[in-house]
Amino acid sequence: MLAAGDTFRAAAIGQLQVWADRVGVPIVTGPEGGDPASVVFDAVKAATDQGIDALIVDTAGRLQNKRELMDELAKIRRVLGRLNAEAPHNVVLVLDATNGQNALQQIEIFKEVAGVTGLIMTKLDGTARGGVLVAAAEQYGLPIHAIGVGERLDDLRPFDPDLVARVIAGVA
Repeated sequence: MLAAGDTFRAAAIGQLQVWADRVGVPIVTGPEGGDPASVVFDAVKAATDQGIDALIVDTAGRLQNKRELMDELAKIRRVLGRLNAEAPHNVVLVLDATNGQNALQQIEIFKEVAGVTGLIMTKLDGTARGGVLVAAAEQYGLPIHAIGVGERLDDLRPFDPDLVARVIAGVA
């Protein structure tokens, strides 16, 4: 199940609905401009009631220096914890490969606020090589779950450290 926790960006809910339809999973949405934590609350309840074992919550993209957005993320985490003391089970930070070394600061702050447990690096289909993944893995010891090399469903690929090392070194 997907939860559309990005209630403020124009078309975010619609975009996630398209992906839910493409992969054939239910989605929980709320009103545009609504409280993201309320959407998450409703989604956890729906997933539990329907016996769904995986809920992916899409939250708004945010910069780590925007305190109100980081507070919102912390609120979502608190709501999840009230509904299930073990939740969230995984918090995956999706990083843009074109941000370079700024990603390390993002990881630091998001790890503190949201309890990040793993990473996905996107936009590796352009000129970015993802060298920051090496630094992130070394500094934070977080698993890298996947890399994004495009915008189609099969463009999100499992992380292959050997392939990424060859790409970074320019030999792939």
